Amino acid sequence: MLPDVYHTIALTKIRRIRKFNGESNLAVKVGQKVNATEKIADIFPETKYQTINVKKLLNFNNSQDARRAIEIESGSKIKAGEIIAQTSGIFAKTIKAQQDSEVLLINGSMVLLKQLQSPRSLIAGFESYVSEIMPDYGVILETNGVLVQCAWGNQKSDSGLLIHLEQEADIEITAKMIDVSHRGMVIMGNHCQHSSVFKAAKDFNVRGLIFSSMNPDLIAPALDMEIPIVVVDSFTPVSMNMRAYDLLKSNAKREVSLSAIYDPNHNEKAEIIIPLPAEAMPPQESYQFSEGLIVRVNEGLFQGKAGIIKRIVNNSVTLFNGVRAICAIIQFSDDEQASIPLANLDALE
Repeated sequence: MLPDVYHTIALTKIRRIRKFNGESNLAVKVGQKVNATEKIADIFPETKYQTINVKKLLNFNNSQDARRAIEIESGSKIKAGEIIAQTSGIFAKTIKAQQDSEVLLINGSMVLLKQLQSPRSLIAGFESYVSEIMPDYGVILETNGVLVQCAWGNQKSDSGLLIHLEQEADIEITAKMIDVSHRGMVIMGNHCQHSSVFKAAKDFNVRGLIFSSMNPDLIAPALDMEIPIVVVDSFTPVSMNMRAYDLLKSNAKREVSLSAIYDPNHNEKAEIIIPLPAEAMPPQESYQFSEGLIVRVNEGLFQGKAGIIKRIVNNSVTLFNGVRAICAIIQFSDDEQASIPLANLDALE
């Protein structure tokens, strides 16, 4: 079996496709430099229509009464919540528009609406160059630099100067660590336990947050934040894996892009990207489990911890829950060793 790969690389070529997923108006050209929040294209969602049977919904006995209850006109535009039709009396029933729409047709008691949808901006997500435009499909962006792929992100993107808050690798990040000197910066910290960190980041106009781990209760408020937030390793309290920690700490005070777009269904990972003025080769996208491979544990007692495969046990081992699995002996940075099923490991390369 092959592990899921999370790249943690000091210098590599980063090449990403931004797909249109609908009709689009392109806003860039080949060779153009774009920043993390720059718009690549306006994407127009697929047109949706809605048919409303006023007679049926309002329980009229005939179409004539239903037609007289309709309060809109063909060709007009209506707002979400606006009344389309209603009955009279104390206990009047109403039909309201679900969203902004255009009234295409009224035929008897039937109303046909075209839903009005605003275009969605397709964002670059990281500082890069437009290397190729594929009509009706997407745009290819490229850059060279540091790449750290993360376990989770809150679907936002931005960039700023990378700042490392604490001196020790295992200190929890708190709101008191953030002040006005961090305005416009991307903050790197370890475990985040409290939402007060989000409030401090908002109050001082921080551009992004990087955590080693985060309290899972904070997922919902993190998704509501306007700035990108990435979790490098886990949703249990762990220090950042030393490979990512050393790499990010050594690049502190450089411009960093956070592309916190997370979509496991399409193997799209949240990413930390630090552009560097050097040419590099693209990373290897697949690895075999082997001795010396750097891995991270997904679940269980060692969740979020990274280590090196010392040996793969070729015979299946019976686990405490009765399941038999092929395991590897993992050496962690604190000299502790453990036998972990291969299915519970990601590759960090």
